[in-house]
Amino acid sequence: MYQMMNEFGTPFTEAEEAMRPKGVGNRFIDKELATSGLENNFGLEWLIAPAVSIVSGIIGGNKQASAARQQANAQNAATDAQFRYDNELYDMGIDKIYADHAQATKSVEIQAGNEQRLAEWKDASNLNRYNYDLMIRDREQQSLDQQYGKSNEIYDMQISVNEMAAQSAREDEYRKYEEVSAENKYDQNTAYIEMLQAKGQMASIGSSGRSAAKGKQSTLADYGTQVHLFNKSLTGAQSEMRSVLREIANDKTSADLAAYGAKMLDPGILPDPIQPLATPVSDFLYPREIGEFDFGPRPVKGVYHSPSAAANQVWGTTITGIAGSVASGINTYLASDR
Repeated sequence: MYQMMNEFGTPFTEAEEAMRPKGVGNRFIDKELATSGLENNFGLEWLIAPAVSIVSGIIGGNKQASAARQQANAQNAATDAQFRYDNELYDMGIDKIYADHAQATKSVEIQAGNEQRLAEWKDASNLNRYNYDLMIRDREQQSLDQQYGKSNEIYDMQISVNEMAAQSAREDEYRKYEEVSAENKYDQNTAYIEMLQAKGQMASIGSSGRSAAKGKQSTLADYGTQVHLFNKSLTGAQSEMRSVLREIANDKTSADLAAYGAKMLDPGILPDPIQPLATPVSDFLYPREIGEFDFGPRPVKGVYHSPSAAANQVWGTTITGIAGSVASGINTYLASDR
């Protein structure tokens, strides 16, 4: 079987056949004739029509092979461009992931900082309010203590006044009784003196007998009556004094009770205001660390299209057409020869 050799002494492949330069003899015709065994067995007359068909097929094959190579090259260029674009997009995606992570982390940090500042402001405000309430409480405690102390002083003074008033009233009553008692004693002494004078007068005139006795009895009876009246008056003065003293004691008791009722109760110790609690601060979840799995797989270049394979596919169809043309020419010559 005839095969055409390249410069390395190895048979041409179909791709090398397709890329042989023009003017060195048509490689496909040579190959067809070499493999057909009809190169020197026929005349030229039966080759004219097939040759025209073969040349037309070769020209069309060249155009189709060239178009196939251009299409394959264009597809490969598109694949390279797509691969470069995918890699750039992948790298930009990684940058975006890091940027989004940094932005999310910064956002959480800002939120946490804002909440911390708000909590500190609330704590400071609550502390100021607590100190203000504590100051008011201390002022109220001081005022109540002062009022209570003043109330005690007034109560003690009122009790003292009540005691002095009662003592003065008692002394007045005692003085009245002493005056009545002294007057009674004076009247008794006067009556006694008068009685003695009457007895002396009767003795001086020398009265005797029954008349003298009756005169003495009458004098003694008058004296006794006066003494009885004096004693009764003194007893009445004593009773009145005791009644007045009881009334004075009752008035003092009433005045003391009134003073005690007006007395202020002990305010005790006012409770301190409730100390403010620390403002709670929320916990913030920061974005997790970025892992390799976040990036995904790197882009894979698409499958290349072989220009030679595309051209060979065209030439395979063209060579089949050439062989058919040669066979058709042979069959036509043989039929006419008969």
